[in-house]
Order: sequence, then structure tokens, then C-alpha cells
Amino acid sequence: MYTYSIPLFSRFSIIVLLVYFHSTAFGQATKLSNQNKQMINKYFEVVINAHNLDRKGNFFQPDYTWHTMDGKTTQSSQDTSHNATLRWLFSAIPDVHYTIDHILAEEDMVAVNTTATGLAKSELFGLPAGLKKVRYQQMFFYRLKDGKIAEQWEVVDRDGLMEQLGKQ
Repeated sequence: MYTYSIPLFSRFSIIVLLVYFHSTAFGQATKLSNQNKQMINKYFEVVINAHNLDRKGNFFQPDYTWHTMDGKTTQSSQDTSHNATLRWLFSAIPDVHYTIDHILAEEDMVAVNTTATGLAKSELFGLPAGLKKVRYQQMFFYRLKDGKIAEQWEVVDRDGLMEQLGKQ
């Protein structure tokens, strides 16, 4: 029986090529993930924390999908319900500020865990605010396409917020 062995130099060359191609592909995925995280960070800075809805279109695809935590799905970057929800939030908590506690990205998906703080001035979820300081958690999940948000999901700690406003 004849066995063929690959010379040591050839084995080394194969390993080097495999490592190179793997790291190149991995590096591209890592680069994309980092770019996506930077874009989401900028969105929070420029639109959400600056309360600047005029800049929202710079971060969303024209046909993006917004999945609300109550199961509704809406499409369109100029979606009036998504903008109305943000306007409502900026009105109810005029100084609302989001801090990104954790951000993870893999390929076209970005997961963000935030803490929102501010002084609630008007009614929230049917409860009078009475100038109460609030702090609540919110999670967002984004799918990006061509450097812009194509889909957004969100989960708000509504119970924690309501408890702070006085409803047990």
C-alpha cells in the first residue's frame, strides 16, 4: 500500500493560505459589524439624543420596517407612526437621553441595550407624570442594508417606567 505524505513546506503553505483566507473573510465581517455599530451610535447621537427627526432619513432605508413591541409592523422611512411615537416621547420627556450600555453586531444585525433617563413632564401610558425623574431600559435590534437601517425591533421596560410614575 502506497501512502503519500505532503512535504512539511507544502503543509505550512496550505495552513498559511487557510489562515489568510479565513482571517480576510473574518476581517471583512468584523469591519462591517464595526461600521454598523458606529452607524447606530451616530443615529442615537444625531437623531435620538439631539431630538432631531429631520436627520432620521439619513439613517433609514426608504422602505424600512418598524416592528413595535405590541406586535405591529409598519413600513416606510417617512412613517408617520414611528415619527409620531418619537415626537410623543420627546414631548413627554423633553430631556430624554439614551445611553448605550451594550452594543453587539454580527454581519447586518446590531443589538443595542440602552438606559433612557429624563424628567417626565406629561402623561405617559395613561399616567400623569408630575415632573418625575425616570430611568428605564430599552432594547433595540436593527438589520442594516447598504449602511442604513432596513428593520427595527424594540422592547421597552414599560412596567418599570409605569412603576416609577406611580402605578404599582
